[in-house]
Amino acid sequence: MNPEINFYQTDEAIGKSVAPLLLKVLSEKKKALIFSRNQVQLKEIDSALWNYGRNKFIPHALIFDRDFDPKRQPVLLTDKEENSNLADYLVFLDEPSQPFVSNFSRVFYFFEEGKNLSKIKPTNFYKKSDGKWVKS
Repeated sequence: MNPEINFYQTDEAIGKSVAPLLLKVLSEKKKALIFSRNQVQLKEIDSALWNYGRNKFIPHALIFDRDFDPKRQPVLLTDKEENSNLADYLVFLDEPSQPFVSNFSRVFYFFEEGKNLSKIKPTNFYKKSDGKWVKS
């Protein structure tokens, strides 16, 4: 499968940037997997998702949580290249292998300005301008 690959260069915390995308994914009745090898970063995103908004709940689990069924999680944060929640979409913060990327219909890479280290080629590239994502 050749997924659509979207790159998002952000000037704010990754968790804050990812949350609106996850709300859209959930509204489409799809699942997302968030991949990072950095466990501290995953915990920061977990916290950001819990605190995103008073009226906007983003159901999710962290792979290190106990007593949960990964397949039931609409959003799963993980440091493993395994599609444990049978996600449709992949959000990566550290570059995964190409075979892993090909398991998803859409892929999103969020990175801070000046830190794009991906060898994966994007289908689309977006930057924030005046608070909105603009295609470059």
